[in-house]
Formats: sequence, C-alpha cells, structure tokens
Amino acid sequence: MRTARNRSTTSGRSGNSLLVGLNEVIVSPPIIRWQALDELQQAGVSVFVSMSPTYPTMGEDDFHELLSYFRALGEVVVFHEPINPRGANFQQCLTAAKEAGYDDVVTELQQIQDGHQYWVEYALEQLNTVQQVATRFDGLEVHSWPDDELVRSTSGQLRSKLTAMQQAVSPESFSGKASGTSPEQSKLAHETDHLGHLI
Repeated sequence: MRTARNRSTTSGRSGNSLLVGLNEVIVSPPIIRWQALDELQQAGVSVFVSMSPTYPTMGEDDFHELLSYFRALGEVVVFHEPINPRGANFQQCLTAAKEAGYDDVVTELQQIQDGHQYWVEYALEQLNTVQQVATRFDGLEVHSWPDDELVRSTSGQLRSKLTAMQQAVSPESFSGKASGTSPEQSKLAHETDHLGHLI
C-alpha cells in the first residue's frame, strides 16, 4: 500500500487470498488491505485501488464481489488491467500456480502465453466484463488500462475505443476532472453482444 498526502493506493487483483498469494507472497491478505483502506477512507483519505493484473479464471461473479468490496469503501477509483503474457511477473505467476497445484489457473495462463489471439479475446472480455459490472455500483469509478499490444491487435471501432480508454484522464478528485463515469471508460459491447464482431 502506498500513501501520499491525502491519497492511498493498494493492489487488489483478487479477493481470493490463495490466488493473491501466488504472486504476492510478502504482502497482507486482501481483507487486511481492505480494512486498512476502510480506516484511511474514514479518516478522509482518498482511496484508489489497482485491480491489476486480474486472473484469467475470474469472471463476472468474481468481479462483482471484488468491486462490491471496493464500493463499500465509499467513492473510490479502481484501476484495472487484465494480465498480459509478457515479463517476469507473468512467468512468476505461472510458476507459482503450477507449484500450488492450481491447474485451472495454469491452463488459462498457458493458453494466454501460447496463443496471441486467445490473450486478445481474454483481455477484451475482461475489460468489457469489468466495465459492465461497474455500472451496477453508483459512485464507483473503474479506469481500465488496455495494454499497448492489445490496442495494436485490434482495428476499427474497437481500436478507437481502446485508444480512448488509454488516453482518458483518470477521475481522481485532485485531477480537476468532474467525477462521474467517463464515456471513454465504458463497456466495449452490450451484454447481449459478443465481442467477436468487434475484433
């Protein structure tokens, strides 16, 4: 957790202590972080949460649960990014999942690592799902971070939406931007639409 002046930020990629422990072995469990953020928020400190990277096994129910915890903190900004297959962080997560016997996580991570198109579809689905779920909570701002490679892997309207998401000013109270959901930070497709037609 990092604090500066009247701001506090923490990472909360999952509410599942076991999953979080795969890659964050020396940090507090999610509930301890949440309690600390709650105390800070009650003391008047602005709270920001980094929900990144999120695991490929997480779905709508997982995001709803996690975002409900964050919303319970008050008006909070949540930064979100799906996991990408590059870098040491990804490999550490894959190795830790193998060692812990999380076969479903291992399978998904390997598919992301082995198949660029699989990763693109997963990342788009997660960005869209998180934005859809966020609309259920008044006062919750989700600022999604699409990866540069994800943007380059798309075209047309979808690339324009992802680029706008990347360039959107995040809604922290000190940014001078009025609070309220940014049109750039919205779902990529409606619940009834499949993202496949946008790729």
